[in-house]
Amino acid sequence: MKYAFIVNPVSGKGGKDNIVNKINEIIESSSKDVKLYYTHGPKDATVLADMIASEAGDEQVVIFACGGDGTVNEVANGLVGHENAVLGVVPVGSGNDLVRELGGGMNEGEKFLDLDRQLNGEIMKMDLIKLSYMKDNNEVCTYVVNGINIGFDGHTAILANYLKSRSILPGQMSYIGALVANLITKKGESLRVTADGDEIHNGPLLLTTAANGGFCGGGFNSCPHADLYDGLLELLIVRDIKRREFLGLVPKYKAGKILEVPGVERLIKYTQAKEIIFEPVAATTMKFVGDGELFECGALKVETAKQAIWVNLPGEA
Repeated sequence: MKYAFIVNPVSGKGGKDNIVNKINEIIESSSKDVKLYYTHGPKDATVLADMIASEAGDEQVVIFACGGDGTVNEVANGLVGHENAVLGVVPVGSGNDLVRELGGGMNEGEKFLDLDRQLNGEIMKMDLIKLSYMKDNNEVCTYVVNGINIGFDGHTAILANYLKSRSILPGQMSYIGALVANLITKKGESLRVTADGDEIHNGPLLLTTAANGGFCGGGFNSCPHADLYDGLLELLIVRDIKRREFLGLVPKYKAGKILEVPGVERLIKYTQAKEIIFEPVAATTMKFVGDGELFECGALKVETAKQAIWVNLPGEA
């Protein structure tokens, strides 16, 4: 068994230096085959993960993404198609929502920061989300690990990334600040949404999420029925509701209890599907985020890639 750590040196949370020190200690003192790599720009982690998996040949290799959900996304895209490769996650980014779904809980996964437990982990097959859309007359296909957000929460994530990149607000405060700012404009989208061939929405909406994992925005449990292993996508649509109605939903939305709100079916649509198509109807393109990263396209097909990747879960202490 081989092990590789891909560190994003500009991920948004502290603790990277400590993790790097621990990795170097393991390299110097352990008999395990462990290597350390750094990214230097966008998509570096994808290239590195693909290279590491290819060079490992038939030997199994666990490749740890050391960063946030964006770094995890890049590593996962590099591992798709490599049956010898396993995705590991060391959460030292500003957004660590996948780790919450993997069992890290709201503390962002202390056990995922324990490298001894990581190096003695258990592996299992996990679903991914496949995205397909047209760009410059060519079909683009890529993968998302956790989920996509369109409309209000997508625009909020975009603004939150801007606030973090400018060091205006740190961590989850950037998401909360962006949430408040976007409430002023209540910027949503106008979409036609089809799930497994059935049209379930056509027109204005506040937000919609297609998810593999249940969390977004640094701890908002938006899709409480999510399961990374069931071959299904969660689909949440919040209709074009009034600000006060949405503000009333936010505490339940964050706590994963939105489906428990009396009469909530008037405000939202929640279902599961294997394939979802989003089509903008009031514009030619739409902006959205996938694993916190910005995309822009016209019609978007989102489908389950069942058991598309191996994932490493920390072992017992």
